Amino acid sequence: MKNKELPPLVRAALYIRVSGEEQKIKGLSLEAQQERLEAYAREKGWIVTGVYIDAARTARKNMHKRSEFQKMIESVKRDEVDLLLFCRLDRWFRSVADYYKVMEILQAHGCGWKTTDEEYDTTSANGRLYINVKLSIAQNEADICGERIDVVFDSKISHGTVVSGSCPFGYRVSEEKRLEVVPEKARIVQDAFSHFENIVSQRETVKHIRETYGVNWCQMTFRRMLSETLYTGIYDRGGRRNENFCPAIISKEQFDRVQVLLKRNARSTPSGRIYIFTSILRCAECNHNLVGYKTRDYYYYRCNQHFQRGRCNHNKSVREYVIEKWLFDNMESELNRVRLEWEVKAAEKKKVALRTDKAALKRKLTKLKELYVNELIDIEEYKKDYEIYTAALRQLPEPAAEAPPDFEAVEKLLQADFKNIYESLTREEKRTLWRSVISEIRIDSENNITGISFG
Repeated sequence: MKNKELPPLVRAALYIRVSGEEQKIKGLSLEAQQERLEAYAREKGWIVTGVYIDAARTARKNMHKRSEFQKMIESVKRDEVDLLLFCRLDRWFRSVADYYKVMEILQAHGCGWKTTDEEYDTTSANGRLYINVKLSIAQNEADICGERIDVVFDSKISHGTVVSGSCPFGYRVSEEKRLEVVPEKARIVQDAFSHFENIVSQRETVKHIRETYGVNWCQMTFRRMLSETLYTGIYDRGGRRNENFCPAIISKEQFDRVQVLLKRNARSTPSGRIYIFTSILRCAECNHNLVGYKTRDYYYYRCNQHFQRGRCNHNKSVREYVIEKWLFDNMESELNRVRLEWEVKAAEKKKVALRTDKAALKRKLTKLKELYVNELIDIEEYKKDYEIYTAALRQLPEPAAEAPPDFEAVEKLLQADFKNIYESLTREEKRTLWRSVISEIRIDSENNITGISFG
């Protein structure tokens, strides 16, 4: 007998989404969607490469806020998926604009999409028009729902009811969903406002609160607190305002005086004050970014987790020139080290990926055998699926090689008359140069550079 040509192996990713309200509706639950999608893929003989679930995520949200959706799209970009499968079109999108943005990605990587509960045709003009109409209707429904939510929020704010469970330090949400004062915390807030008004220093006030009450605010948190109108009892956000939203902790007169001091004390960045290693330097002790500052003609970087919050033992400042000198002296050896480490890790990842794919297919074969032995499928279904899985094992492709960091850019830099060129650059050009080849420089509490990452 001639061997029949096996159908191409299809790698399918399953996408499931429900909003908070829809989770209560029969037929739209996460479990119901997943069961339907898995059964459909099994019937078609497709291999499921991943199940991506965005629970309590509304379609009105920006698609970038759906974390599982973004993971699925990243797998498409890595050419790991041939087909996206979901129950209905509105599980995927309720925006025509978002649909076409994602379609560009799918088409570039040869990935299609299909719904189990609806039929669509993307190959004809009428089919594409129908999709546009469906998405427009879904978008309109989402917009109407958003307008209803706005009406509800307007009503809540006008009646002094909170719209979320978060509240400023010094308040708590009561059983009636209103803000009420926590006396012991309110006294800390009052002391903080008064202390700042007396010494006009956010840093010293934060230090005073930490040493006096053991409350560890950062400077940014405290600055937001100083501008929080809720402390005067007024809600003023998103175009909604209620003069008597909650009990006041700070008087309106004191709040206004503090706002004047904040404006007077505001410091704009002086012209030309550019920190070359901003966003690149990282504390090896607490993993936070080091922050730049200038004294006279010298630029320094320090860990504000120590200097502002007392949470890190990195109490030394490192001079910018020291970092530059270390890079000039060690870039080549660091490049060789990082390249070798990457090659070893990439080879190991490739082996693990291949083992994982094989193990997944073997588990499917074992499960298939169990289904047949337990008489849950007949011999014809068993043979059909067995042929598909064994063929997949034989044809299992080598995992795609992970793209290496841009070592070539660093090599070109080292081959040129790097130091002389560097000295001729402006500070902004130097910052751009380092950011183009280095993603991270780690510095420990003794100001030793413990390693760098290229990218």
